[in-house]
Amino acid sequence: MDIGARRTTSHDDIDDETLEEAEPGEGEGEGERELVYANVAEFVSENLAYQYRRDIDLAGRATTFTWCAQWWRHEEAVSRLTGLWRAWENLRTDPTTGLAVWWRDYADPTMRTLFDEKGPFHGCTPRTHAPKGMPLPLDPPPAELFE
Repeated sequence: MDIGARRTTSHDDIDDETLEEAEPGEGEGEGERELVYANVAEFVSENLAYQYRRDIDLAGRATTFTWCAQWWRHEEAVSRLTGLWRAWENLRTDPTTGLAVWWRDYADPTMRTLFDEKGPFHGCTPRTHAPKGMPLPLDPPPAELFE
């Protein structure tokens, strides 16, 4: 992808309008803002992947940063990245500290977890989807506990 052809993520679009989730092209009424990215996949591919530049061993031998090119096959990663995207869409409109808060409170902790050697991508490499781990084992709670 040509970086110059990517959507801009500059601060030029920041203002104090409220953000309401809408499909692109819909919800352009007063007080509503169209999302910059239509979905989490677009956010990751057009924004996040370019902002997070790390030395990643494509063979997966290094333990500093773990990443799976098929991140969308990891439920935890999808959930975390969706939250990250939604926080970005909301905080980008804050003309003061919005993006600083996004980096500090959302992006850095989320990416630290995703990049962690034993995190959601454990077993994968940037070239191979081979997850390790399993869902947490569960015993059913007593029936009366949540009545």
